[in-house]
Amino acid sequence: MGFSVNNDPEVVQIRIDERVLDRSISANFRHYVADALEGMSGRVSIDCSEVDFIDSSGVGALLHVNNLLPEDRRPVILTGVSPSVLSVLELVRVHRLFEIVPKA
Repeated sequence: MGFSVNNDPEVVQIRIDERVLDRSISANFRHYVADALEGMSGRVSIDCSEVDFIDSSGVGALLHVNNLLPEDRRPVILTGVSPSVLSVLELVRVHRLFEIVPKA
């Protein structure tokens, strides 16, 4: 699966190197992120610039990351969010739970 992490002391940066964040990879993503965040502090940023499609399982995986964090480290920052992914997040009304930086 295509995920990577850059452990910066202030912002843990996770990159999704997949075009699709759906049921087929969301469970692996959840486990990867849970392991990556263990013992880490600081905010969490997820680079979604490669993701063109997200389904409800993918949305659930992003919400899971947000819920793993204590309140003082929320919200998760989603960067490089495509218009199609943003539309899904808005459709299911979870966009306000994240700090979203659209794809430039």
